[in-house]
Amino acid sequence: MAKNTESTKTANLPCEKCGHENEAERVYCHNCGTKLDRSLLPQDDAKKQDESPEAAQKRIKKITNPSGAGVSGDIKTAVSVLLYAALAAAVLLIIQKPEDAPEPSKGLPERSVGNDLMDALASPQPRRVDFTEAEVNGHLQQILKSKGGGGLLEFKRAYVNLQPSVVNFGSEQELFGLPVYSGVRYRVEQQDGKLTATLIGGSFGRLAVHPAAMQYLDFFFQKLWTALAREKKQMEDLQNIIVQKGAVTLVTKGGAAP
Repeated sequence: MAKNTESTKTANLPCEKCGHENEAERVYCHNCGTKLDRSLLPQDDAKKQDESPEAAQKRIKKITNPSGAGVSGDIKTAVSVLLYAALAAAVLLIIQKPEDAPEPSKGLPERSVGNDLMDALASPQPRRVDFTEAEVNGHLQQILKSKGGGGLLEFKRAYVNLQPSVVNFGSEQELFGLPVYSGVRYRVEQQDGKLTATLIGGSFGRLAVHPAAMQYLDFFFQKLWTALAREKKQMEDLQNIIVQKGAVTLVTKGGAAP
């Protein structure tokens, strides 16, 4: 009995005829050829030894991949991880302040951009007026300071960033006390004697948005366009707009009644 107990622990099969210790997977004695009594094996080991290759493969697959999803499941998991990572990266970019957003102006602007522009538009002769980016932003902050409005997003200020032939209109709004920045970019040029403004992209925070997608997101700027309705009309009455880095030149048509 002690011998059988030791054989069971070591998962060896003793031959009842000659006493030779055989490996657990053998069916016949390696020494004398007598058929072995496999009931002496522990129950779990006996099942594993008797199972077919197909059953063993299924058992191993179940152990290594409990979900049973296989390669397709691994692919789905990888895709989900990538999507969540991309979403997290996008959110991180959206909540950041754009690099080209200027600091709010303090106090009243030194120059009355609105008055200078109105004087130029009222002149019977074409006139040219030059404004720096800082002067334009001071003017925007002054005229829009009382137009914050209500709702979920509270409008705080508008600003521009001027690059050669490109105007980036930006706005800062507030959501639950947190600043939210959005911007839309236009290429301004004169074609066949007419001024054109072509949408070339936009951004939310530091996340760039393709022009094809930006044209469907114009509702984010409705408060800004409404507040700048007068200035938009004035731009339509100009002969030319020359945008340079950090400055803009406006050329009036002239011919206004004295």
